[in-house]
Amino acid sequence: MAEVVAVVVRSSLALAVTSLLALSGASTAQAVSLDQACQTFASKLSAAQASGDKDKAQKIYTQGSKRIASKFNGATCAKVKAP
Repeated sequence: MAEVVAVVVRSSLALAVTSLLALSGASTAQAVSLDQACQTFASKLSAAQASGDKDKAQKIYTQGSKRIASKFNGATCAKVKAP
């Protein structure tokens, strides 16, 4: 009897964890506007430039530009200038 209860408790716990993971995944997959993406991109680039790491800033710019273009149908962030 104790083994049955333990299995039921483990199954319930597994179901609860799975449900929480599914909910947290759904909340992180919210739509982001181009303006929001550009603000995040600019912030990351600015931080890299402020640190003085030119290679890191260039890498962030290159990857960020590609990511923006791919997620927003070729769009660019006009206010974000190359380092």
